[in-house]
Amino acid sequence: MSLLSIKVDYIAGMRELKHLREPDPAQAAVLAELAGADGISCHLRQDRKHIRDRDLYILKEMVKTKLTLQIEPSEDLIDRALEVKPWMVTLMPFANDDIIVHKGIDFENNRDLYLETAATLKNGGINVCYFIEPEIDSVKNAARAKIDAIEINALRYITADTLEGAESELDRLEQMSQLANKLDMTVSCGNGLNYKNIRPLIDLGTIGEFTIGYSILSRSLMIGMERAVREMVDIVHTPPARG
Repeated sequence: MSLLSIKVDYIAGMRELKHLREPDPAQAAVLAELAGADGISCHLRQDRKHIRDRDLYILKEMVKTKLTLQIEPSEDLIDRALEVKPWMVTLMPFANDDIIVHKGIDFENNRDLYLETAATLKNGGINVCYFIEPEIDSVKNAARAKIDAIEINALRYITADTLEGAESELDRLEQMSQLANKLDMTVSCGNGLNYKNIRPLIDLGTIGEFTIGYSILSRSLMIGMERAVREMVDIVHTPPARG
C-alpha cells in the first residue's frame, strides 16, 4: 500500500492573494490528517513566498503523522530545518518566482553542495530526501549521498502530449523507482498528480508515497477538505493492480 502526503503550500498561496492570516495551512493539515493522510509536506522558500516561518513552527507542533519540509540548500533554510527538526527534509532545486518546481536538482552544477547539505542534515538527526528527475544519474547521485529517500518529479509524465509519451514516461518512472529501491532508498513521487493520473503510478507497485497538493485543494473548494483528502486516500491506499 502506498502512502499519501498532503502539500499545504497552495493553502498558503490562497492566503497571499489578500495578504491576510487565512486560510491557515496548519488548519488544513489537521483536517487532512483527520481524513486519513499519512503525512504533511510544505516548501519553505528563501523569499518566504507562501509558507512562512510561523507556519512551519505551528505545523511542527500540530502534525501528528510526519512532517516533510522542502527547502533548497541555503544556509538560513538549513539552520531553520535543524532548529525545527521535521521528520524529513526534501532538498529541492533553487526556486524561481513560480510556485511550480519544474525540474529536479541540478547535480551538474551543485552536486557537492547537496552532498554537504545532506550530510549536515543527517548529522542533525533528520531524514533526507532529494527531489530529482527520473534519470539514472540523478538516482545514482542520491545513492552516493547515502540519503534515505528520493522524490521523483512526475511533471514530464503528467504533461505528456500523447498517450505514447505518457507511457514512455511511466516506463521511465518505473525503472528509476525500481533502481532506487534496489539502492535502499524509499521512493515518493509528486508534482502535478491528480485523482485521474495517479492510478497508473500506483499500479507500478514501486512508489511508496505520493505528495499531492493542488488537485486536492481544488476539489476541496467544491466538497470540503476532509472529503477531498479522504477520496485521494482511498485511491492511494488501494493496492496496485499488478501482481
